[in-house]
Amino acid sequence: MNPFKINITELKESKKVTDERELIKIDLVAQFLKKSAKMETNEILEKTGLHKADLSRIRAFNLDRFTIDKIVGLLIDIGYSTKIKVM
Repeated sequence: MNPFKINITELKESKKVTDERELIKIDLVAQFLKKSAKMETNEILEKTGLHKADLSRIRAFNLDRFTIDKIVGLLIDIGYSTKIKVM
């Protein structure tokens, strides 16, 4: 099924993320999205102080402008904590 008439054979492969910091950010954002899934957008914005555009970037995993500590802070803002184990 291809409702958008896209030639899927011409799509490029996604890049493989190997940078440890990026992998940590992805894991943290996945947890943030999981924990905030039942929250209304306005509630998330109010609790975190995020701008709508930044929340949209997080939901799209466009994480270039976010640091690990910022993402941890967002988790704390919505009432969760996290532990990062360094090995």
